[in-house]
Amino acid sequence: MMTIARKHPIANWLLLPPHEQRRALDKVLVLRDQSDDPMASGLPEAAVEWFWESELPRLIQRPEVRRQVEAHVDDLISQQSQIAQQIEQHSPALLEQLQSLQSEVRRLEEVLS
Repeated sequence: MMTIARKHPIANWLLLPPHEQRRALDKVLVLRDQSDDPMASGLPEAAVEWFWESELPRLIQRPEVRRQVEAHVDDLISQQSQIAQQIEQHSPALLEQLQSLQSEVRRLEEVLS
């Protein structure tokens, strides 16, 4: 039997049963409505704090949620590694460009003075 799952309103990588997703969304909406800034957009800071301090610690007690969190950590570590490799590959060329620009600026400033 296939179960329907919905993305958590704060952590869209976390899939929950519809009733739990709705409860979480209701909480986010309440926190949004309690915000002092009526022009604020995006997630209210209070909702993000609630997620990290209450919601996720409560949810992670369940094995299926813990597996999702562990998989997400693995994905983040993989992304970090890819970014580090890109920085390593491109940093020598970027440093060379920077040095070239700095050199040209120095020479132009000498001519200007």
